[in-house]
Amino acid sequence: MRLLKIHRALCALLLCAGLAGAGATQAAPALWQLRNEFVDEFGTRAKLPHWAGPQTIVAMEYSACKFVCTINWRRLIDIQDEADRRQLPLRFLIISLDPANDSPSAWRDYRKLRGIQRSNWHFVTGNRLATNHVARVLGVKWWYFNDAIVHDFRVLRVNDRGDIQAVMERFDELASDFLAR
Repeated sequence: MRLLKIHRALCALLLCAGLAGAGATQAAPALWQLRNEFVDEFGTRAKLPHWAGPQTIVAMEYSACKFVCTINWRRLIDIQDEADRRQLPLRFLIISLDPANDSPSAWRDYRKLRGIQRSNWHFVTGNRLATNHVARVLGVKWWYFNDAIVHDFRVLRVNDRGDIQAVMERFDELASDFLAR
């Protein structure tokens, strides 16, 4: 029963976070203009443009997440499948929300657990300041709840300049609609 109450509270918080940001539109710097350093699952240290492509799908997750990241993950796989059907080359950039725990080895384990062997997927971690900066630019809201990180659902498509081209904020949005925008 307690778990059900916590789940309902989390869902309510996520709903409120989504509604609070729904009407907010503000010009943010392009993602690739950020100068923070990140490290990927192979130990490569670089700024975000290192992992950029003409079209990059960006999401913020963390390797130990059991709630929203599971939904994020399913949507990302749907987007990859749709891109494959369209023969659309995409890059995927997953940015950690938990820099204290998402080491390169944690991301390698995550990649292995999820069966991702494709070279167009990249998992990166920055320090807390860099993580917060990226979250603000991408409009990803997150917070601590009972010693766990909770975050909203937000998947973005950015172009080669790092400008946001499309945002997926609904769990039920079709990958084909997201890629068509």
